[in-house]
Order: sequence, then C-alpha cells, then structure tokens
Amino acid sequence: MLELVPSLDRPLRLVLVGAHCDDVEIGAGGLLLDLAARAALGSADALVLASTPKREREARSSLAAFCAPVVPTARFGGLPDGRLPGHWDAVKDLLQETAAATRPDVVLAPSPADAHQDHRLLGELVRTAFRDAVVLHYEIPKWDGDLGATRPQVYWPLSPELVERKWALLDEHYPSQRPHDWWRADTFSGLARLRGMECRAAYAEAFAAPKIVLGVAALEPGVGPGAAPPG
Repeated sequence: MLELVPSLDRPLRLVLVGAHCDDVEIGAGGLLLDLAARAALGSADALVLASTPKREREARSSLAAFCAPVVPTARFGGLPDGRLPGHWDAVKDLLQETAAATRPDVVLAPSPADAHQDHRLLGELVRTAFRDAVVLHYEIPKWDGDLGATRPQVYWPLSPELVERKWALLDEHYPSQRPHDWWRADTFSGLARLRGMECRAAYAEAFAAPKIVLGVAALEPGVGPGAAPPG
C-alpha cells in the first residue's frame, strides 16, 4: 500500500457536493470527522441540489456537527428529489457557480456509476466544473445494489470509534430518515468493514478517483535517491 501525503502547509479546503441532504455524510462522514479531529480540515463548502426546507435544516445541523470546529457553508438548490436530470441547466449552473466561488483541494461528490439518476448526473458533471481539484467519488449503499459499479481505488481507514460516531450523528441529525428500512447502524458499519478489509484496516470509507496527478517534492542536495555518496 502506498501512502501519499499532500505537500501542503495548511489544512485542506473541501467542497462537498450532494444530490440529497444526507449524501455527503453517508458517503464521507468518517473522512470529515477524522480530518476535523486532526485539525486537517481548513474549510468546507457544501452544495446540495435536491432539498426541501425541512431537509435543509437537518443538513445544516448535520454538516456543522461533522465538520466541527470548522464552520461549513451550505448552499441548497431546492430542486425536486429524483428529477435532477430534468433540471440539467440549473444543476450545471449551480456547480459552476460553486466552482467559481471556491478553490478546493478536494471535491467529494457522488459517483457517475451510481444507479440513482440524481447521484449519477452530479458524478458526471462535477469533473468538468472542478478541473483543478482532486475529485473523490463516494459511494452510497442502496436498494439498487450498485456498489460493485463504483470500483473504488482510494481508501480512508477509520477507527471503530469514528464509525460509531458517524452513525450517531447521522441518526441524531436526520430523524426524517428513520422510517426507512435501510437506515440502520449495521448498513453503514457493514460497508465500512468490507472496505476496511480491502485496505487492511478495521474500517474504511472508499472512493473512486477519476484523475490524480502525482508529483515529487524537491529534495535538498545530497538527500534521497541519486544523491552523491558521502566523503
């Protein structure tokens, strides 16, 4: 396993893109909690396309809890759930406006291989809106059984405590989702355990990365491969 550490002298700037109000936290809530706990989260700007006033209130409180002590910003499109492809222009405009107003290092977004049409559209469009950021496509467990389509290449290991904390915050801040039969702790812990097995960790969240540019930081003279031997 190769571990790469960004050569940044500051915390990360993130843009969080969701089709629905709980998408980001379901797909990447553990990553957010871990970055925030390590003081590695500098800013978080969220854009949620399909929303209602009730769900927006839930999302604001949830995002604040997942990103604390960082105070995230949140913008909501107010578009109808399940109908985002029919609002292509509005979705594209909102993504472009967010990209123009932010300078993220990393963008978290749904996968273009997702079976849900709202998720899939965002996964397709986000890459062209944010051309200079690392885009990580998160996965969302669902009835459609599409997890194999995402084929993750990037893993973020999680401790058992982070997995428990993620579920506790989801259930606390999204009471509107409790009637759903899939809204259970073991739905999320089970997926996290599977992804953890794939990267030799207890638990993990997994992401697909369409394009990552690798570079090597300059080394001091006489340090590293190719350096002249001493003497």
